[in-house]
Amino acid sequence: MKKKIGIALGIIIVTVIAVLVSQKVLSSKEVVVEEIEDPYGIEYFTVPSMEQVFVNGTVKPEQSQEFRKEEAYGVMGDLQVKNGETVEKGKLFYTYENTEVATQLSDTTNQVARMETQRSNAIYKRDLAIKNWNKLPEEERTQTLEEIKMDMSTDDLDAEITEMYNNLVSLKEQRYKEIVAPFTGKVYVPEVKDAESPILKLISDQFYVAGTVNEKDVGKLASEQIADIKVISNDYAVTGKVSFIDLNPTEDGAQEGDYGQTSTMSSYPVKLSLDTLEGIRNGYHVQAVVNIGKELIAIPTKAIHEEDKVYYVLVNDFGTVVRRIIQLGKEEGENTIVTSGLEAEDQIILSSKVPVEEGQLLNEATDLEAMDSMTMEE
Repeated sequence: MKKKIGIALGIIIVTVIAVLVSQKVLSSKEVVVEEIEDPYGIEYFTVPSMEQVFVNGTVKPEQSQEFRKEEAYGVMGDLQVKNGETVEKGKLFYTYENTEVATQLSDTTNQVARMETQRSNAIYKRDLAIKNWNKLPEEERTQTLEEIKMDMSTDDLDAEITEMYNNLVSLKEQRYKEIVAPFTGKVYVPEVKDAESPILKLISDQFYVAGTVNEKDVGKLASEQIADIKVISNDYAVTGKVSFIDLNPTEDGAQEGDYGQTSTMSSYPVKLSLDTLEGIRNGYHVQAVVNIGKELIAIPTKAIHEEDKVYYVLVNDFGTVVRRIIQLGKEEGENTIVTSGLEAEDQIILSSKVPVEEGQLLNEATDLEAMDSMTMEE
């Protein structure tokens, strides 16, 4: 019995020693990763938190109209505009000719010509009768001059001819139907021409943002509030204003939340005007930020850059240097008020030991140094 206990204790001791030895060996192979310092030596200013409302939307034209073939108008003529052409209101697009009306117009014209000939003959006969009456001695005259004029009157024929001329005017108006531009804009002619495609589409040269905001934030918005609008695809930023807030939710009611899940909150349509159309294109998806708080944002003046009378700051946006166009207020000592263009928690670059520029990836150098450090440790 004592022998078995001794053997068991020996096994336990050997196992413990083996574990300790293996841990020591493994610990000697551990990679010691030192904390990598910022290789650029960047000094940041963080925009303080503020109450903001986010609006997701799409750039749309103020006016848009498709033009499709109208068989009732007749035969369509040639297009008088080209694809991509900018036209003024009233510009002729194309003309229809109603062939049935054209036939009626020809028949009526011929009929009027015949009636005009008939009228001329009647007037000639009347004038001849009056001339002969004047030559006759008074005692041989069987009618008075007024009776001759009444018997040979063309009044009924004149009235009929007048009515025919009025018909001609009406038929001429109906013969052609001109299709013109109802507003100033750009013409788009589809490349594929089939029964389903329009003849052309006219899009106005003025745009706005059609967006939505959830029910939690819709009550915080008001007309004329300044909005910072950023194009999602290229981060291009412009300013605008809240121009319309719909009191009725969208038809689907709910909106998509995080991870593709459907939110239980309704979304409300919102329209934003654009202060400039430079860099804006129809169909762009944008996100707008409306600062609700009344507090002013003051940033160090040295962080502000200027190019072609446009003011901007450089921001570290998740490891990428991006440019934020800003609108300036008054200066306060070493700081300047920014009225629009910034978001809460923006990391504004004040200075750096190594120059950085827009579009630069700040984490590339850090990643390379980390890899070099790991390699040296191995």
